[in-house]
Amino acid sequence: MAPNAFPRYPLRAIRQLTVRHETNTPVNERPLLLDRIQQVDLTITEGSMTDTGNSGEAGHLVQEISARVEAAPSLTDEAKLCVLAALDGDAELAEALEGRYSPPERQVSTEADDRAPVGAFISSIQARGFRGIGAESRLELHPAPGLTVVAGRNGSGKSSFSEALEVALTGSTYRWRKKATAWSQHWRNLHDGEPWSIRIELAEEGAGSTTIGVDWAAGAELAERNVWVQRSRQSREPGIESLGWTRALDLYQPILSYEELGGLLEAGPSKLFDKLDAILGLDQATDTERRLAEALKRLQEDDKAAKAEQRTVKAALSESDDERAAEAFALLNKRPPALDDLAAIAVGRKNTPIGDLARLQALAGLRAPDRAEVAAVTEAVRKADRKLADHAIGSVDAAARRAQLLRDTLAFHDHAGDGPCPVCGVGTLDSAWRQQVERELESEDAELIVFQKARAERDRAVEQARALAREVPAPLRAGQFALEAFDTARTAWELWSQAPDDSAIADHLDATYEDLAEGFAALSREAKETLTAHEDRWAPLAQRLAAWVGLARRAREQEASVGMVKSAHEFMKKCVTDLRNEHGERITNIARDIWAALKQESNVDLDGIEFKGTNTRRRLELRANVDGADATGGALGVMSQGELQALGLALFLPRATMDGSPFRFVVLDDPVQAMDPAKVDGFADVLAKIAEHRQVIVFSHDDRLPQVVRQMGLDARILEVTRKANSSVRVDACSDPAQRYLDDAHAVAKDCEVPDDVKKRVIGGMARMAVEAAARDTYMARRFIAGDHRTDVEDRWAQTRSTSQRVALTLSGAGSNDVSSWWTAKPWRRSTRYLVRDAVHQGTSGDAIDLVRDVWRTVDDIRSGRR
Repeated sequence: MAPNAFPRYPLRAIRQLTVRHETNTPVNERPLLLDRIQQVDLTITEGSMTDTGNSGEAGHLVQEISARVEAAPSLTDEAKLCVLAALDGDAELAEALEGRYSPPERQVSTEADDRAPVGAFISSIQARGFRGIGAESRLELHPAPGLTVVAGRNGSGKSSFSEALEVALTGSTYRWRKKATAWSQHWRNLHDGEPWSIRIELAEEGAGSTTIGVDWAAGAELAERNVWVQRSRQSREPGIESLGWTRALDLYQPILSYEELGGLLEAGPSKLFDKLDAILGLDQATDTERRLAEALKRLQEDDKAAKAEQRTVKAALSESDDERAAEAFALLNKRPPALDDLAAIAVGRKNTPIGDLARLQALAGLRAPDRAEVAAVTEAVRKADRKLADHAIGSVDAAARRAQLLRDTLAFHDHAGDGPCPVCGVGTLDSAWRQQVERELESEDAELIVFQKARAERDRAVEQARALAREVPAPLRAGQFALEAFDTARTAWELWSQAPDDSAIADHLDATYEDLAEGFAALSREAKETLTAHEDRWAPLAQRLAAWVGLARRAREQEASVGMVKSAHEFMKKCVTDLRNEHGERITNIARDIWAALKQESNVDLDGIEFKGTNTRRRLELRANVDGADATGGALGVMSQGELQALGLALFLPRATMDGSPFRFVVLDDPVQAMDPAKVDGFADVLAKIAEHRQVIVFSHDDRLPQVVRQMGLDARILEVTRKANSSVRVDACSDPAQRYLDDAHAVAKDCEVPDDVKKRVIGGMARMAVEAAARDTYMARRFIAGDHRTDVEDRWAQTRSTSQRVALTLSGAGSNDVSSWWTAKPWRRSTRYLVRDAVHQGTSGDAIDLVRDVWRTVDDIRSGRR
């Protein structure tokens, strides 16, 4: 901007500025042109958001979890070992479940990840033939912390720069991913562009200037791009993986478009949960909980399968008419089922069945006596009967009584001696008589013995025949099994079993045997066939029952392990929830502060953000109140569109500005569309706070944001994008912090209502701030482009206190260097040096407008590095 082209600021703002600068205002404070509508203390400060994803923090997390495990009264020693093993890994957990795990001595690792992502600022975005940009156009940015507003009407091409950056980093844009294919097919500019390309210049920590390039061949689709990275004085590397940003892009997402801002809350509570959960650095805790959940699931597979199979087995048993099925069904209804009894039923070791099945089994085994056996028995009866007939005695009883009478008479003779017969009185009892009687008795006794022996043999033969008849079991009707041969066999058995008790039994057995044998054979065959068919129906049930018993046994054997792992998992699930809410409290506090700044006149307060549930039931709960009353159902249901957009920013910005993010930049595309004026003021204040430690780039077609930035006197650069015919896109600088101080100084210099003594002191203060702002911007941009680390650059700047030292630091790299010759080399520099060093307190002589022009030329020399 030419020295005589200063814009005229409202006198109210200038007078306000002059009053503020009548005191010795510290040079590092920015002047505010208008009073703030509302002051909110934002807590976004360096170090307020700590990334827990590095290895040192991970080690501390392990120690924290270990301490909680040791202090948990609900866990057994075995369950504690289980948690610690799961914390170490899958193999260690497997060892713990087998009783072989010994926890190692834990030490906190402080070593950084070898593949830690690099930090970077954006120096420029250049595009050709992409979206709304035809001929090559370049958006120059200041690669250091600070706020840059890129303004331009709709269709000017400003969002094409944002989309070019997003495509270079991610390969696509949120808008294209959520729209029909046609949106991504029309990425080429219609007017110009070949060769189609994107170039992103970065100021990369530790590497200096780095370029990300994207090129397309003629006719190539969007996805058919050639992406590369080239560091200063190095060869090109394909892709952007060497930057180490693959994971970081998902975690910290430095780019937010208007469409994505609107969809941030529409994505659902689980998506919000995942986005914020990922940056808490609780991977080891969530991995531990996952391992325990998977182990518990595996251990419960047998029990789950057993319970499911038990239901199907019971259903199958209930449909069976087998008595074993009924018995097994009853056992399965017991708690717990008697597995040994069920196994016995399944494999047939159970006691002999009763009822119809037992009868059917008996009928299947029914057998008539062997024909040879029957023949032998009947022949024995007949033979014994013939022998008895051969030795028959007329009257066995009479013969026995006569023999007894003679023995009694002999006894009488022994006592009385010879004499007449005491019975008849006719004969004489003497020795001759005695000898004759003894001979007769001896003969008769021999015959009787033979006879009695023959009769006993006959009786034994008859008894054996009767026993044979009795031993044939009676066929019993198996009620549920209808057998056609049963009645015939039963009749034959009944005839067979009616055997006489004398020698006639031989003829009886011979007469009834054939019918019995044929009847039993027919009945047995039919029973066997029926039994086989019945067993065929039972066998699958028995197999399923046996298999279920095996499954249930394994599940029962694992009950102790299941209980142990279940308690360990429940503990770890609660531990993860507690850790999420504790570690997420920092995000919650920052989001609340941002919401407080953005909400302005809204009646809705954000009470808190809470991580709830797990797995498919996980959700991020946003609690709110309206005028002190709790909002049932959370914040989303009570907010307007503008409030929802502000809430989306409150959730996005803490995530994008965590210290663990390698992206030293945050890019917002049209974030103020739905905001009312009060919210735009608060939003500008939030951006200014973030810009103290981040490069904040805001694309906006809305004039309100640039206007608020100017009115509030925020340290910001304002660029304007305009589009001419044939998609010719141009970027012009409207203002930056140094320029704005000079604009204000020029306005004061021209204001006749400001007293001269006040005017010159104020101009001196503004001149000092303009020089320091130009020096700071130039110094930081050069150092970041050279690859210096951000903290080192900012620390060196903070350690230099005076304006001269800061100019020396910018020009020579050291604040202690003497640059007096530089100040005295040009008359305008000498004038500026006096102005910034002495005029603040003493005032100055000379024309105020000429003094401002001298400062402008000095600032230009600092920026260009002129000697």
